[in-house]
Amino acid sequence: MTDPTDAIFSAEEKPRQESVAQNLRSVISERVKNKKERYRNYNFEREQEEAFATFFDLAQEYTSLDVLYLICVLVPREFLKIESSLYVIQPKTSRLEKVCTSIDGLIPKEQRVASDLTFTERPYETVNSMIFPIRGNEALTKRIPFLSKCPVLGLFEVSPKAGLDSRKQFFLEKFTNRIGFNLHQKMLIQQNIDHLKFINQLVSDIEHNVISPNMYYKLFLIRLKKNLAAYVQAQERLNGMLNSLKGRDEDLFRELHEISQFIERNTQTLEEDWKALSKHYEHTSLFLETLLRRDHFEKGTYVLRRHACNFRTEIINPLLERYIPLFEKKKIAVDNLLESVPDEQVTLFVDKGLISQVFDNLFGNAVKYAQQVEDELGNKIKLLSYNRQILKDFFGEGVNGVRFNFFTTGKPLSPEECAKIFDEGYRAAASSSRERGTGHGLNFVKNVVEIHGGRVGCEPQKYGNLFYFILPLKG
Repeated sequence: MTDPTDAIFSAEEKPRQESVAQNLRSVISERVKNKKERYRNYNFEREQEEAFATFFDLAQEYTSLDVLYLICVLVPREFLKIESSLYVIQPKTSRLEKVCTSIDGLIPKEQRVASDLTFTERPYETVNSMIFPIRGNEALTKRIPFLSKCPVLGLFEVSPKAGLDSRKQFFLEKFTNRIGFNLHQKMLIQQNIDHLKFINQLVSDIEHNVISPNMYYKLFLIRLKKNLAAYVQAQERLNGMLNSLKGRDEDLFRELHEISQFIERNTQTLEEDWKALSKHYEHTSLFLETLLRRDHFEKGTYVLRRHACNFRTEIINPLLERYIPLFEKKKIAVDNLLESVPDEQVTLFVDKGLISQVFDNLFGNAVKYAQQVEDELGNKIKLLSYNRQILKDFFGEGVNGVRFNFFTTGKPLSPEECAKIFDEGYRAAASSSRERGTGHGLNFVKNVVEIHGGRVGCEPQKYGNLFYFILPLKG
């Protein structure tokens, strides 16, 4: 049975939230009525109903897979005097293994071997046993990789089969369905635990193999700067010698002068390379250390490290140095309206690394998606314009907001597209056909801004689109 919410929330045009909630209530109410009627028709015996209740209670009480295996075989034995064996597909090997029996209990992992029982989605008989397939929750099947081809998690073997009349077989079919749902959930829990362990180990590896070695680049840049300073001093000494040779040995003077000019040109080139490397190091280090922060992985969300930050000098100007050549290459004019706004008005305590990436995403989108348009006078323009506004009491009395606006020329989005543009994976039709992307960038912007207590938005304009984010301004 698939999750009834899927049919409601998968529609392209979602109804209003109140309507969705009412529809969901109707769906679940109908499912409750259907289940009530079905259980009456099942007409289970008292012991069978007690077996169901005991299974559900114990399956919820314990979280371990091994304990669930024992519950699966011991409940039928206690209530119905039925001996059974449980077979489960192992996620890592995709092979069917006997894991537990009602007589011997758990089978040690090192003693489990592949079973040759036939895999089917319907119950069947062997010479001595009755085999019932254990089906998972269809709505969750896609979440476990090894279930992509078959929704069966394992097999439940009852032996001997003598004495299993049709009513007991019907009960065991329903019982194994309940085993499947509980087994599926606990498999997902175990899978998530394994994933978290892997992520934590990966973070440790990143710190050891990426973050720490990255610090050596800083030492390298410092040594490079010292070497450049030494070259400049050598150049000055050489120029001093040249002055003493001038007019005394013209041939030697000419040769040394050429060498001096060669050294000077190379020193200037090395100086430019050092500046470029330094900026690249600062940019990549900031992003690496911010995104791969251990706290993010341990908490399962972005964890902020707030500091007072001057947006213009510490974030925007360094990014512009990198983006201005890209804007020029794409022939995008840049209208920077922040220059007329005094910084003294604003004090923002933010996570510099994360907010830097917010600006980086918005500048990057301008490079990708800005288009040439024609204004009312027939002028062709391709423009990025950005500015800042102070919104009085935006976040409540005494808490102003600071709004950063980014306007790019192009085809205006529809109001529906603007409402969805920050959703994970969403890409507007006009942009998705021109540029490659994942639809993740603006969702990242939304997450970071909202974690800072802010808001994001998009407004279609006459000649393009305005993206903005608003952060609380604390005086």
